[in-house]
Amino acid sequence: FTFVSLAFLKFLVTAREKSYIRNAFGHYLAADVINELLVDPDKLRLGGEKKHMTAIFTDVKGFSTISEQLDPTDLVRLLNLYLTRMSDTIMDLRGTIDKYEGDAIIAFFGAPVSYPEHAANALESAVRMKKIEAELNEQFLRDKLSPLPLLTRIGINTGDMVVGNMGSHQIFDYTVIGNEVNTASRLEPLNKDFGTRIIVAGATQLEAEQHRPGHFAFRSLGCVSPKGRAEPLDIFELVGWRERLDEPQRARLAAFEEAMEHYLARRFEEALRRFRGIAEQSQDGPAARFAALCEDHL
Repeated sequence: FTFVSLAFLKFLVTAREKSYIRNAFGHYLAADVINELLVDPDKLRLGGEKKHMTAIFTDVKGFSTISEQLDPTDLVRLLNLYLTRMSDTIMDLRGTIDKYEGDAIIAFFGAPVSYPEHAANALESAVRMKKIEAELNEQFLRDKLSPLPLLTRIGINTGDMVVGNMGSHQIFDYTVIGNEVNTASRLEPLNKDFGTRIIVAGATQLEAEQHRPGHFAFRSLGCVSPKGRAEPLDIFELVGWRERLDEPQRARLAAFEEAMEHYLARRFEEALRRFRGIAEQSQDGPAARFAALCEDHL
C-alpha cells in the first residue's frame, strides 16, 4: 500500500510539473521544444545560464504612420494577423519568442534546448518571414486591412548570451540578455541606412555557412561599430536562398562584389562608377549607400 501510494504521489507531482511547463511555455515555444523540457524540467530554474545562441530582432518600417490611419480595433486585428504568422515561422524552426514590443518581435534560437544549427535556423526563419510578408501584404491591401504594405526589417547576431527565467519567484520572464543581444538589436535599424531588409553579423553568417554551406546568399556590407562594442563588426545582407536567385540577382551580386573590392582597395573613383551603375539599374540600396561613401572619400 505504501509503495502504491508513493508511486501515485510521484505521478501527481510529475503531472503537475508537466502541466505547469505546458501552460507557461505553450504560447511561445514550439511543441517539440516543450516535449524536450518535459523530459528535463530542471532547464527551467529561476536564474540564467551562459549559452552560445542566436538572437533576432524584427521591426516594421513606418508602422507609426500606418497605425495613425487605422481604428484601434482594426490596428489590433492587423497586428494579430501579422504577429501570428511571423511567430509561427520562428517557432516552426525551434525559435523561442522572447517578447513583443508593438509591431516588433524579439526572439532567440538555441534555448532552452541547445542545438548546433541555431544560426542557420534563425536565417531560415528570416527568409521565410520575407516570403510570408509578401503573402500577407497581398491580403492586407486586397481586404483593405492596411493602407500600406508592412515591410519588416530584421537584425540577427550570434554569440554568448545569458538566458533564463529572470524576475521574482512569483513573476518571471524567460528572456535573454547580454552584449551580443544588444548587438542584434542595433543591427535591425541599420537596414534603414543601407536600404536592406535583413542584416546579420559576421558570426551568424559564418556559423550558418558551416551547417548549411551554400544555402544562403549574402553580400558584405563592410564593418560597423555598434554602440557597446570595442571592435568593429563585420555585417552582411542576407539576400535569400541562393538556389532561388534569378540571373539578374546573381549578376547584381557579382557586380556589387567587384565594386566592393575596389572600395576596400581605396580605388574610390572606380568603385563609385560601379556602385552608381548598380544603383541606377536596380535601385539597389547598398549600392547607393556605398556610392555616397565613395563620394565622401573623393
